[in-house]
Amino acid sequence: MVKLEDSENYKPTQRFETLVDGIFAIAMTLLVLGLAVPNINGSLSNMVVQNAFSTLLPSFFVLVLSFFLLFVFWNAHHRLFNQMEIIDTNLLWINAVWLLFIILVPFSASALGHYGGYILPSVIFNLNMLGIGILNDQNKRYAIRKKFVQTVTSDLKIHLYVNNVFILLSLLAIILSFIITGWSTILYTLLLPMNFVFRRLNWGT
Repeated sequence: MVKLEDSENYKPTQRFETLVDGIFAIAMTLLVLGLAVPNINGSLSNMVVQNAFSTLLPSFFVLVLSFFLLFVFWNAHHRLFNQMEIIDTNLLWINAVWLLFIILVPFSASALGHYGGYILPSVIFNLNMLGIGILNDQNKRYAIRKKFVQTVTSDLKIHLYVNNVFILLSLLAIILSFIITGWSTILYTLLLPMNFVFRRLNWGT
């Protein structure tokens, strides 16, 4: 394993992990800003209020989906960096661009929640997810190739498999944005059962 004293380009991971935790906390919190209480004009009744709140369902679905996707990304990053002690400049910049896509999630999620029936917001959200998936893959593979990871565990291998599936789902979701625009993001709900299947089949061994 690479040692910290081997080069000035290597830095401890602790401060960067703190930055990552802070960015994820902010991004996950900002998601709720896309879910505003509806402003109802005119006379109120139970039916009027119910109809107004029903319009929030697409935004609520996108909020929940985005929150759990961000949690999955954070958990995978946390597990990876638990096996690392140092990071070099190249890996730092891979992670920096990855974090840029992470902080864009509240914007793309809000756009999708409000205008999910239109092609552009759907494509923006799915491109956001694709960027996260590709950079997440590069992050892991670079860390493994440069031997920053102490041991390539079965858990890490499964995360690589799941991330590859996520990239494929993102590409398919982009295509479906032009066909069944409002339903393209439903594909991401397949991640959890696929993760379960990979673990049951011991794909990491």
